[in-house]
Amino acid sequence: MKLISSSAIVTGAGQGIGLGIASRLMRDGANVLLFGRTASKLEAAAEELNRAMEGRTRAVALAGDVVRSQDVARAIEVATREFGLPGILVNNAGTATLRPVLELPEAEFDDIMDINLKGPFLFTQALAKALVAAKQPGSIVNISSLNQLAVTDGLAHYCASKAGLANFTKVAASELGRYGIRVNVVAPGAIRTPLAEMAGLMQGPMGREFLAHTPLGKMCGEPEDVAKVVSFLCSDLASWMTGDTLSVDGGNHIRGLHSYADTLGLTRPVEG
Repeated sequence: MKLISSSAIVTGAGQGIGLGIASRLMRDGANVLLFGRTASKLEAAAEELNRAMEGRTRAVALAGDVVRSQDVARAIEVATREFGLPGILVNNAGTATLRPVLELPEAEFDDIMDINLKGPFLFTQALAKALVAAKQPGSIVNISSLNQLAVTDGLAHYCASKAGLANFTKVAASELGRYGIRVNVVAPGAIRTPLAEMAGLMQGPMGREFLAHTPLGKMCGEPEDVAKVVSFLCSDLASWMTGDTLSVDGGNHIRGLHSYADTLGLTRPVEG
């Protein structure tokens, strides 16, 4: 398997799925710019990855915000200077909160939409412009979620952002295909990450519900499960694929999702 480019950007790369994706791309032959908000996490991740790769490929850390166009431009500039114009972009940065519609503040809705949808738009547009100008092909992978298909109480803003990301991907794939730029979605289900464990998704009632709704009989997957699919989409093996969504959820999309709000006791009885 040969990657489409030896230069890549991964957003939200300081830990969890993003770190797993960066590690896999490096093992498969790409140098990677690790982009995210927290410099200390990114620097520690870059140090860890560079030590493991022993000079075969290289990681560079850069702190910034996916919703700031100047930070996005800076990421592409730094990656190009360090490795050459990136032909691979993985829009992994994302966030979620659990809040019923009746209690959802406007600012919180906006924040989820900005990070989960505006960020991928800004990065996709900026890199695609550079690739088109250079007449260079590319592969862009947007990390969405099972929630683009299967909704759950308490995640209206998150589900809407991920459904929007899926449709943005299809339009971008349609428009950019003529330039040799492929755009696809990977939609993970429950994945064991530090944030998921901190939120209690891998244990107790939530963990039992995930287990009951997953045909492959495990509570969750691992970051490497997502990373392998991303690397495939960025390789010559996926050269005839664009605008697609690949679910990495143990089959969870078949059975659908339970109500997170009910499971965690956030739903209040209606007063009549």
